[in-house]
Amino acid sequence: MEITTQHSDNVKTIWCKGRIVLGDDLHRLKVAALSQNTPEVMLDLSSVNLIDAAGLGALVDVHKRFQCAGKEMELRDPTRFVSHIFRSTCLDTVFHIVRTRQIAVARKKRRKRRSEFVQLFMTIVAVAAGVVASSAGILIDRALAPFRGHGSISVVDDLVVGTIAAILAWGHVDRAGRMV
Repeated sequence: MEITTQHSDNVKTIWCKGRIVLGDDLHRLKVAALSQNTPEVMLDLSSVNLIDAAGLGALVDVHKRFQCAGKEMELRDPTRFVSHIFRSTCLDTVFHIVRTRQIAVARKKRRKRRSEFVQLFMTIVAVAAGVVASSAGILIDRALAPFRGHGSISVVDDLVVGTIAAILAWGHVDRAGRMV
């Protein structure tokens, strides 16, 4: 097993690659995790392809020692196999497991949906404002028609004027035709 460590702020990140199994490498992992003075350790398991009972026992031991010391240990991005082992042994309820890829994808989808919703909402508001302004224009035109002596403005003209009024009232339109 390859072990790489990095310190940043109050977190020590330990990347594990290969197999967390009985042997000298397992002892090195425990030493790397326990020999830190930060309040939190994150074990990145995204490149671990195998874990045995001794590896699980070592993670539980480190976790218990951290709890006794008032520190936190997180397991980040376990592989599908390691996640299956955690679920099978119910250790997924013991460890704090963080899946950063899923979080990032979910955030990106939420942002995209939110921006699409905002664009749709602003379009609806602009259209509604245009309809209101057009209706007001029609009412004003009909009210003033007897005083003018000529025919009234067409409904199409009212819609154009109303849409322009809505754009001026609510903001401006970018090159793609979206309200900004």
